[in-house]
Amino acid sequence: GVGRHGKAIYGFLKSKRHEDIVYGFCDRNARQFIEYEGKHVWLPEEMKGKDIVYCITLVDEKIKEEIKNDLGKEAKFIEVSALADYIGEDRVAFNRDFCAFYHIKDMDEYFRNAENSLGRYWNEDSIFYHMFQKLDLSDIIELGCGRGRHVQKYMDNAGEITLVDILQQNIDMCKERFRENEHIHYYKNDGYDLKDLKSESYSALYTYDAMVHFEMMDIYSYLKDIYRILKKGGRALFHHSNNTRDYKYDFSSTPNARNYMSKELFAYLAYRAGFTVLEQKVIDWGDEPELDCISLVEK
Repeated sequence: GVGRHGKAIYGFLKSKRHEDIVYGFCDRNARQFIEYEGKHVWLPEEMKGKDIVYCITLVDEKIKEEIKNDLGKEAKFIEVSALADYIGEDRVAFNRDFCAFYHIKDMDEYFRNAENSLGRYWNEDSIFYHMFQKLDLSDIIELGCGRGRHVQKYMDNAGEITLVDILQQNIDMCKERFRENEHIHYYKNDGYDLKDLKSESYSALYTYDAMVHFEMMDIYSYLKDIYRILKKGGRALFHHSNNTRDYKYDFSSTPNARNYMSKELFAYLAYRAGFTVLEQKVIDWGDEPELDCISLVEK
C-alpha cells in the first residue's frame, strides 16, 4: 500500500537508513501514483511471479485478504510487526521508535484537532475528570505531555508540574508555551522509564491519550519506575488500551493505533509493580466501543 500508512512506514525505514530493503510499492491504485520518492508503484497483477516479500501495511483485515488474493497463493507476506525481525532489530524498540516517528510526521494536524476537543475530557461528566479529582496535585507528573494541551486545565490548581515526553519537539514547544510559569519542569525521557527523576518525590502522575499506544513491556517498565518515584500514598491515573482482539497487534497495525492490553492485564501489571488498584472504568473511543480503559492506582 502507498497510502498514508505505507508512506509513513517507508519514511520510518529511511530514517533508520533501511530504505534499500524496499524494492517498491504495490497498490491497486498504482496508476494514480506510478512512483513514490523514487520507488516504483506496481499494480498487484504486475507483481505475480516475482520473488518478493510483501509487507502488509494496511489495517483493514478484509482488504488485507483481498490484496493477498490479488497477489496469489505463492506470494510471501509479513506483517508490519515482523519488519523488526526482517531488519534485525528488537521488536519493542522498533515499535516504540515508529510510534514516535509517526507522531512527528502528523504532529501539527493531530495536536490541532486534539486541542479543539478538550472539553469532552474535562467536563464533570467525564470518567477521566472524575478520577483526576482524586489526585494530589502538589507535585504532579504528566507522562506523554504532547504540546501541553491538558496542562492548561489544571496548572492553576497545581504546585510543581513535571512534563515528560519522548519527543524533544514536544518538550521545546511546551517550554515556549509555558515559559512564564516557573513551576513547570521538563524532562525528555527514553520512552520506557523515568530514571532521571528522584525516588519517592512526587504526589501524582497521570497520562492521557498516550499510553494507549505503548508496548505492554514498556508499560510494565514505566509502572515499576512510577512506583519508585511516587511518595507513599501517591496516586497515578492511566488512560490505556483495552484492545485484546489479536495479540499480534501493535501500534502500526491496529485501528486507532491501540496496542495489545486490557483492563485485567493492566491491573495485573500494576499489582506486580507494587500498586493497589483503586478504580478502573472501560470507555469507548470514537466509534469503537470499550476500546480503552481508565485506571487509578495508589502506592
